[in-house]
Formats: sequence, structure tokens, C-alpha cells
Amino acid sequence: MTPDAIPTPDAAGIDALLAGHALGDLEEAEREQLAMLLRERPELRQRLEEFSTTLELLPLALPATAVPPPALRRRLLQPSSRPGPWRLWLVPSLLAAGLLVLASELHQTRQQLAGLQRQLAPAPPLADPRLLPLQAVQPGQKAVGEVLVTGNRSHNLLTLSHLPPLPPQRTYRLWATVAGRTVGCVHFVPNARGQVAMPIPLSPTSQASAVSVSVEGDPNGPAPRGPMLLTSSL
Repeated sequence: MTPDAIPTPDAAGIDALLAGHALGDLEEAEREQLAMLLRERPELRQRLEEFSTTLELLPLALPATAVPPPALRRRLLQPSSRPGPWRLWLVPSLLAAGLLVLASELHQTRQQLAGLQRQLAPAPPLADPRLLPLQAVQPGQKAVGEVLVTGNRSHNLLTLSHLPPLPPQRTYRLWATVAGRTVGCVHFVPNARGQVAMPIPLSPTSQASAVSVSVEGDPNGPAPRGPMLLTSSL
């Protein structure tokens, strides 16, 4: 097929191609189509970088597939002096079924990445790099940290240390103060040493005048309900 004969995809089709490139699962015809689009529309290279960054930052993974029972696995792999005729068709059939499942999951993951990138775009205006230091609210607490507004187009950074262990069924939640309103950000659980180091979305922390961290029972609540542990407004 000549380049003139390759149909021009719509916006969703372009996103699917960009997502497929980030995932590394484009077919030859799709690679040629994407190369032609990049030649015709150089501005898509920025979108291509954004898709790659999104895949790196967000925990998109293939769904876990069921593992066959150990006994069945041993029977399939164990040599036998009397291989029944069922082995001649069962093993290829299982492999074919597995390949179909994997292909379906790759397609779903590509669509998820494309949809997620569309939700994140357009990116908020770039903010000047700055640091929002977080200090413990109560005297004697050792917890400390910061939100780094990076000034790039992909993410900001949250780093914390000396966080106390969480009570059961609780999570930490980051909040941003934007134009006088408290807006919920990410929720998180520190490692065993009470440390957190993670990329966070640009919005709303890039527009925040202050940030804070509380202990919450509802990780998606509209406002802080639990005790406040850290704040940048001291």
C-alpha cells in the first residue's frame, strides 16, 4: 500500500496509534501510518512523548490471567512413555487460547492508555518551578516533606519521610489550596520506613498556594475529615 492509499485516522485513531507506539505493539502497517502522520504533522511528536511519559508514570499493567492448577501443569509438562492423542491437540489449543487472550489484553491496554491520555489533555499551563515544603502540624512529630512543582508538562513530585504507621483502614491524602479552596489530590501509603517518593499530576498542585497531608478513611472524600499531619502554611 502506497502512502497516498493509507487512510487518515480520526483523533481517536491517532491516539490509538500513539498509545500503540508507547506500548511497542504496533504492526508494520501501523508503524508506516504513524511515520507518515509524524511527517505530515510534526506537532504530534510532543503528543508521542506525552504518551510515553504517561505510560512510565501510571501503573498500567496487563490484567492478571488465571494460572492453571499445578496438577494440570505437571501433567502437560511431564514426559510420558504413552502420550495419549489428547496431548497432540490440547497443548497447541491452550497456547492458541493464551495468545488470543494476550492479544486482547494488549488491545485493551492500548485503548486504556489512549483514553487516559485524552482525559489528561489539554495539559494545564506550565508553572514556574518552585518548592512547597511540608512541616509537621503537631510539635514533636518528625514527619517532613515537600511538593516540587517541576515546571514540566508531565508531573510534579511528592517526597515525604518519617511518616508514622497508618491505623487500619486508613490512608494518607494530599490536599492543595487553590484560590482559597481545599482540593483533594492523590492518596498514598508510605513504605515500611515511612517514606514516600512519587510523581503526582500537575493539577491541582501546580496552581496551589499551599499543600497539606491528612489521615483519611475515605481516599476520595471531597474535604479533609481526619487529622492533619503536615502542612506548608505554617
